[in-house]
Amino acid sequence: MPVPAADPAPDPSPAGLPAVEPAAGTLAHLIAGRLAASGLDEDTRAVLLTAFQDDGVARGRMPGAYLQSVTVSGFRGIGRTARLPLTPGPGLTLVTGRNGSGKSSFAEAIEIALTGDNARWRGRSDIWRKSWRNLHHGQEPQAAVELRIDGDPEPATVLRAWHGDDVADSTAELERPGRAPVPLTDLGWQEDLATYRPFLSYSELGQVIGGKPSEMYDAVASILGLEQLAVVDKQLRELAREYEAPAKAARAELPALLALLDSTHDPRARAAHTALSGRRPDLARAAELAAGTGAADESLLFDLRRRSTLTGPETEAVAAAVVRLREAIASAEDLRGTSAEDAQHRADLLSRALAHHRAHPALDTCPVCGGSARLDEEWARDAAEQERLLRAEAEQVRTARGELDAAAQAVRDLAVPPADWLPSEIAAAWDDWLRCRTVSDPAALAAVAENAARTAADAARVTRQEAAVRLADQDDTWRDAARTLAAWLDKAHAAEQAGPHLARVKAAQKWLRATHDEIRADRMRPIAEDAQRIWSHLRQQSNVALGPVRLSGSTTQRRVALDVTVDDIDAPALGVMSQGELHSLALSLFLPRTFLPENPFRFLVIDDPVQSMDPAKVDGLARVLALLAEHRQVVVFTHDTRLPQALKYLRLPATVLTVDRRERSAVRVRSGDDPVKQALHDAKALARTRDLPGDVVTRVLPGLCRTALEAAFLEPARRRLLGAGLPHDEIERRITKAHKLTELASLALYGETDRVGTTMTDLSRAYGQQAADHIRWCNKGSHEAVPVGDVEEIIRRTADLAKAVRAL
Repeated sequence: MPVPAADPAPDPSPAGLPAVEPAAGTLAHLIAGRLAASGLDEDTRAVLLTAFQDDGVARGRMPGAYLQSVTVSGFRGIGRTARLPLTPGPGLTLVTGRNGSGKSSFAEAIEIALTGDNARWRGRSDIWRKSWRNLHHGQEPQAAVELRIDGDPEPATVLRAWHGDDVADSTAELERPGRAPVPLTDLGWQEDLATYRPFLSYSELGQVIGGKPSEMYDAVASILGLEQLAVVDKQLRELAREYEAPAKAARAELPALLALLDSTHDPRARAAHTALSGRRPDLARAAELAAGTGAADESLLFDLRRRSTLTGPETEAVAAAVVRLREAIASAEDLRGTSAEDAQHRADLLSRALAHHRAHPALDTCPVCGGSARLDEEWARDAAEQERLLRAEAEQVRTARGELDAAAQAVRDLAVPPADWLPSEIAAAWDDWLRCRTVSDPAALAAVAENAARTAADAARVTRQEAAVRLADQDDTWRDAARTLAAWLDKAHAAEQAGPHLARVKAAQKWLRATHDEIRADRMRPIAEDAQRIWSHLRQQSNVALGPVRLSGSTTQRRVALDVTVDDIDAPALGVMSQGELHSLALSLFLPRTFLPENPFRFLVIDDPVQSMDPAKVDGLARVLALLAEHRQVVVFTHDTRLPQALKYLRLPATVLTVDRRERSAVRVRSGDDPVKQALHDAKALARTRDLPGDVVTRVLPGLCRTALEAAFLEPARRRLLGAGLPHDEIERRITKAHKLTELASLALYGETDRVGTTMTDLSRAYGQQAADHIRWCNKGSHEAVPVGDVEEIIRRTADLAKAVRAL
């Protein structure tokens, strides 16, 4: 049986403040170290570190504590208030009593006070949870567990009180002298109470080996402290499901979307169907189409859109231009045959004559009439003046002709060529309109232009309206499909964005599974070795050998692999063992948690471990409990008299308390054998033995007296050190350092082992010189032969001194 390592110091960091990095020795710290050498990318490592930091970095730890007492009233078999005193330090205490005496009520009260639950009632019907009140006690039930917490000079008390009928209807507080009570739920002890559970009942032993393989796995695995790995794995599974959800939704909805697009008679639907039908859907292309910005196969849509914007001649402008033209024609007609027109003609004739004269100055006769008039310079001056006068008279005609030309050109300018995509069905009408550009006769132009323009405009309007109707029909058809496509694209884009995150989570899950198996095997190895050692004590006279104990599988396939042989032949563990062997096996699997260095509990409460065991296994159990008690406070409740008898004849130290129950559930606790009484009893038995060789008495009696005094001094020593507020580890270190009885006496009086001289002087003053001499005699007689003298007087002196020093 290995000696447990020193218990870890409590976490000094203030509650609620997140740690900068995981504390050394914690699972998170171990994970961080493995991650540093994992080869995973930084983002994946961050996923895992965040998960481990989120899971309990700032949780509270159960401090190191011993049990000092449990006080119960109105609970189970205990009516009025009853108190079970315990010695807060390493050692074995047996609480005995017949069935129904109330001893198990003390055990259950300790568990329920600290946890709010009881394993015996777990999974049972409501009658178990509602029949816990004592029938003989009408006041509010209470269970108070007094603890000696590491570093506290005064004891603390966990007080749980009930207000309803259900056992769960209770509240619990931690009370410390000089401090305000703190709700137990605020201390963060729950995880340690579950992981390093310091309670074990007979019903739990049955559950460990009689339940499902997964339940047996959970019972064993809980002591490995790997719950955080399971929690993080669950977090990663949930995170993976969260990242996978958009992709799953998109994949599930894609077939229906493709069917909808296929049935939608729109080129955008066909283009979107093509974009999404490949092995890698083109989400960007589909998004453009859904938004209306994509260039789909739009020969039809494009033609409809430009047709819907087609405009023909501006008929009002054409009509106005034709009115102007007709007015110009009328004005010109009104001047036809007037003197103004004649003046215009005569001015034109004189203009040509003058031009001819300037061209041929030598000719002085009229080339037309050949008459006697001479065309000289005088004539030219007279002719020019006459032309001026005639043109002034003809100005109205010129203005009318200019307006006529401008009006005609204005009509021609309105007949602009159409776009090169002009629909063929209106091309003829537009050609008629365009031919107006080549009509030179203003009257003819005025006659055809307005009708040609109206025909072309009507054709364009009909084309535009038809295109708009068809385009609206197309858009209505596409709108529902586009809306469905856009909704699907939201999921597809979310899946696309989640892809890198999902890849990192998957990589983290893969790494965590492999690491979980490695850490589980590493942590299980020493526990399995301890289980084998414990089994070697408990198997007494059994031909069943227990080999390596392994944990395997995960989720629903988790189980405990037990390597069992019967007479060196492999056998299925649970199938070949007797009930007593099965309970011994369950103890072998449960008790190793006591040795874990990270286990904060200094105590272990076991209820009825002896049932179904044969006498040989009871002897083995006694040895195992004594070994546990060297480093832990072990409190065992039993009605079986074989265990205290085995401890007695094996000469294993233990304090025995007896519980009995009288009328109206009045429970009384009486002291039975304790180490002092047991040593004195053995000394008296030695003295009564006849014909015993003298050298046996000389060698054995001083040792028995020293054992009694050591046990007596140990109680005030521990009380003094606890009262000084020393951590439990320091207390045990000082006790271990006290190799001599005089040093232990010094520790009891002054808390130090190096004040032996002062101690012996003070003991002489208080109890007489004989007290100091007797201590020296016991100390010396344990190593060498010393004169014995009157045996009865020596035993009486030892008993008196033991009684006195226990009261220090």
